[in-house]
Amino acid sequence: MSMFRPSSGRGGQSFVEYALLLILVSIVLLSILLILGNDLRTFISDLLQRWFPETPEAIRAALML
Repeated sequence: MSMFRPSSGRGGQSFVEYALLLILVSIVLLSILLILGNDLRTFISDLLQRWFPETPEAIRAALML
């Protein structure tokens, strides 16, 4: 009696399944970025300008919030 079972080739199948899942997630994320790209860029830009103002007037305006 052997303690080891013969390999059934599941390792390659699992790798392919993980690769397909990764490709699917990548496609979904890319689609979301393409749909929301401009809005997301505007939101991040506004947020960064609020957190890191460039001029003294902007610093005073941010402190008034």
